[in-house]
Formats: sequence, C-alpha cells, structure tokens
Amino acid sequence: MRPDLNTKSEVQMIIDNHVHAFPDQGGPETGPNPEYHVLMMQRTVKDFWGRMVSSHTDPKYIPGPDEDVDFKVGKYGRFHWEKFGESCWIQRGSPTFQAMEHPPEQMIAHMDLAGVDIGVIQAEYLELNKGRESYFAECLRKWPDRFIGTAAINYDLSKDDHYLESEIHKLTHAVEEDGFKALFISHVANRQPMNDTRCDPLWNEVVRLGIPAYLNTGFTSRENYLGQLQRTEEILEKHPGLNIVDAHVGGNIRHPSNPDYVETPQELDKLLRTGRFYIEVGYVLAYENFDIWGEDSQYPYPIHKQIIKTIYETYGATTMVWGSDMPWALRVSTYRQNVDLIRLQTEFMNKKDRDLLIGGNLARLFKIV
Repeated sequence: MRPDLNTKSEVQMIIDNHVHAFPDQGGPETGPNPEYHVLMMQRTVKDFWGRMVSSHTDPKYIPGPDEDVDFKVGKYGRFHWEKFGESCWIQRGSPTFQAMEHPPEQMIAHMDLAGVDIGVIQAEYLELNKGRESYFAECLRKWPDRFIGTAAINYDLSKDDHYLESEIHKLTHAVEEDGFKALFISHVANRQPMNDTRCDPLWNEVVRLGIPAYLNTGFTSRENYLGQLQRTEEILEKHPGLNIVDAHVGGNIRHPSNPDYVETPQELDKLLRTGRFYIEVGYVLAYENFDIWGEDSQYPYPIHKQIIKTIYETYGATTMVWGSDMPWALRVSTYRQNVDLIRLQTEFMNKKDRDLLIGGNLARLFKIV
C-alpha cells in the first residue's frame, strides 16, 4: 500500500519533484481556445532550439511567436511547421507518443514500474488556459496518495492590481479548497521582476499558506538568467518564511562553447546558502543533443553527476531535490534510469543523504512525514 499523504510514516518514500499529466495537446481538451493553446506552444520553440533534436539547425527556421507557419502538434512527439519553403519539426516529446498526451494513469504506471511513490505535478505553460484547473484538481481527487499538485497562476505585472489580486485568490482557493500544495509561477512571470513590491502580497500569501513556491529560472540568455537569480535572492531575503524550488538544474545548462555558458552550480552559491532554496537535479534533458555534447549526452551523464557531487560536497544534501520532468525525460532515458541517477550514481553520498535527495527533503517541504 502506498503511503497516505495525510499521515506520518517512517517508510522512506521516493518523491519525483517534476512530473506532468495532460490531455492531447493538439486536441480540443486543452480548454476553451485550442488555437491559442497551440500558439502558446509555437512561442516556446525558440527556448528549445539547439537543445532538442530538430530537422534544421539554422535559427532562421525558428517560427516567430505570432508568425503564420501552419504550426501543428503532430504524432510521435513532434511539433511541425513550414518556413522558407521547408517542412520543419522539433522533437518536443518522446517518439513513443502517439498523440501529444500523458494522462495521469500513464504517469502512475511509470511510477509503479520505477518504484516511485509520489509525483509532484508541475503545471507550466501547457496548463494555464482557463478551464484546465479542473483537470489537475481531478488528478488530486482521484489519486491523493500519488500526486502533489502545484497551482499555476499567471502573475503578470503588466496588468492592474485587481487582476493580480484575482490571481492570488485563485492560489488561495486551489490550496484551501482543492488540495494543491504549492505555487507554480508561469513562464510569463519568470521573465518579470518578481522582486517588485507589487509581488509582496503574493509572497506574503504563500508564506501564510505554508507552501513552497516553484519559481523556475533559465531557458534564456546568460544575462537574463543571472538577473533572475539576483531577483530570487532579494525575494528570499525580504520574505524569510519563504521556500523556493527551482527546476531543471536552474534551466540554463549550456555547452562551454556557448556564449551563454554558466559554470553551474557556481552561480547558485548565494541561493543555496540560504537553506530555503532547493535546486532540482535529474534534468538530463539538457544534454540530449549528441551533436553538441557527444559522450556527455550518454547515461549516466557525467557533467550532471559532477554538478550533484559539487553541490553535495559544498552545500550538503538538504539543498537538492530529484525530479525527472516526465514524460519529456523519455526523449533521452527510461524513467528507471532517471531514478537510478540518484539510487545508483551517487556513490559519494551516504544512504541518509541519498534518501533526503530522493524524497526526504520534499516530504519535509510538503509536511507529509
């Protein structure tokens, strides 16, 4: 029997900090405006370019954010479009996908096979359309012992105070009424100054609710990334009761030849020393393009392993959480391999610290043990 999230247990749980469940991203189930939803996905291609495998490598083939390129969500994990007379694609999901969907039942089957007890559903740009909240609330209602939900809000500082208050209200309702256990800040807000004084009511409410905040950084230029980290430092300093989780190992892993390269984890030093900032390891998708990374793109991903070792030896095990980014992780590894990055590839850790990394730290954040 899987542990009940509402009871304390001495059983060591394995908790995946980063999973996704979603209906067909090319179908009508995405919400009241499927066309806009597809456009939102088109706008993300520029962030993925050079990381994911694609039909073309020249950036001129990247579809513009609102460009009419006949963008489609296709089969086998691919986005398709036409540009400069060429048929283009990028491998967004695993080729094992039929449609671009990953229902909660499928995620649970993966978890059972790999020995994972609980998955934290991180809601991202795919889940922000109106009407989608019920999809995730239903996941939590049906499988309260298998999923932890993050409530996605779009805290857009370009809008008025009334709008921002409504987003905070959405978060409060999701936590107090629907069982969500964390805040997820959208990609829009991640590119805005979340240390702005207009954000103080949001951070105060997160602290009041006693939940962590998922404020993902990266997938941008080196300059912007370092700016995000600086603002995050200021947020944590101003709100001493706040805990922040940052996914994708910071999200700006680049090859040393790239002009946006940052020698991770050095840039995270001040954040990791706060004791209230958690970096998610397990995001080996950063190394998926063999043409860029060569042998470093192969399991057990030696650069990623060295990042974990450096963080562990400098800051300890309490600063990290493991997350796979399933089902996107299937582009490069099996789910079992991703779990084993911690279970089998951290020989420099003792068992107690390994248990913290693979579940204990999250169990404490979510108050489930």
